Amino acid sequence: MSARIHALGVLGLTGAFAAGRVSVVAATEHYLARIRAHDGTIRAFNDVDAEGARAAAREAAARYEAGRPRPLEGVPVAIKANLAVRGLPFHGGFGAYAGRIAEADAAAVAALRAAGAVILGTLNLHEGALGAVTANPHFGTTHNPHRIGFTPGGSSGGSGAAVAAGLAAAALGTDTLGSIRIPAAYCGVYGLKPTNGLVPDGGLMPLVARWDAIGPIARSVGDLGAVMAALAPLPPAGPIRRIAMLASAAGVDCHPAVRAALRLAADLLRGLGLEVDEAAPAIDHHRVRLAGFVVATREADARFGADAARMPQGFSPAFRDSLAFGRGFGEEALAEGEATLAEASRALKATLRAADAILLPTTPQPAFAHDGPVPVSQADFTALANIAGLPAIALPAGWTSDGLPVGVQLLGRPQGEAALLALACDLDRALNAYRPPLAFP
Repeated sequence: MSARIHALGVLGLTGAFAAGRVSVVAATEHYLARIRAHDGTIRAFNDVDAEGARAAAREAAARYEAGRPRPLEGVPVAIKANLAVRGLPFHGGFGAYAGRIAEADAAAVAALRAAGAVILGTLNLHEGALGAVTANPHFGTTHNPHRIGFTPGGSSGGSGAAVAAGLAAAALGTDTLGSIRIPAAYCGVYGLKPTNGLVPDGGLMPLVARWDAIGPIARSVGDLGAVMAALAPLPPAGPIRRIAMLASAAGVDCHPAVRAALRLAADLLRGLGLEVDEAAPAIDHHRVRLAGFVVATREADARFGADAARMPQGFSPAFRDSLAFGRGFGEEALAEGEATLAEASRALKATLRAADAILLPTTPQPAFAHDGPVPVSQADFTALANIAGLPAIALPAGWTSDGLPVGVQLLGRPQGEAALLALACDLDRALNAYRPPLAFP
């Protein structure tokens, strides 16, 4: 059993701990050993708190012995480095803040600790969470466990890579325009972007406060639900019966494997007895994504621009170029962009008055090489949930002919996480598309 502890996931671990089949202390040591063995290649972690994790594991073991375990007792998790973890560097991916040490946990991290989770350390991210590649010039390039040399996505690239490679049972990420779901798709795992504002964001280094959402990445839908339940109460929701597919998605150039996965998911949902119909809201995915990126660069400039001017060596040329890009838009163009976002938000909400959920690809493409061109369309589908404040779950849905995972996502009504999780569980069982990376079984 010890050689495969990481394959158990969150729910498997808590069940094994409760039954006495796996030692909590041994599980933590197992994950720490995997980090030592594999993270030199993957580079998912920025900082590992081995002693803190061991102390938490001993406390968790004592709680099991006393018969009073908490919901995530003893489960090893890791945290994206734009969330404060007490005693560890809190830098948000910026070299300028590398020496900043968090004095207290972010609210979401504190919630995981209160539920019994063992915090392993902090995870790499795209600089400032403003991008989807996770080639961080200050803290290193994170690699996709399914193919070294390829991106894990971003900005929560360390979170996706760590979970996929079995270096953590689950991880926290943040999602502003897709930054939980893009790594989930590229790394072949599962990601939940909650309703905007559902998870408290105290202790988050924000990018766009109105869109930022903190959520889990894990190896199963059930594990997402277990972590999410510790982060925020999930209101009950009725079953999902009607699914919309957006006709506008056809305007985005997609890899053939992505299109095939979307068709398969739709067919399987119909086979599960759901109505799946096409809706035609007026959404220009490229314009929405561009408008969202402009907002993100403008807000990043407002938060970090002064420091970037004062300490340019602590902010990469690419990040400073992004700030300059945002400053290049005049008031008329900004107003037009906000109108585009508002129109798309209204269209999505109108679609969800007629349907219970929306089925979309997660990304138009699979992961790509770090040394190749970066597709501009990565967030064409994911940005929608953020700008409309909707929950969204990304799950594996297929594979390219050369062995890279692709995914689909389900968007639901605000506060509809419980219903989305239930539907995603059924769809995931039918798709049966999850596979661990061959190099990190």
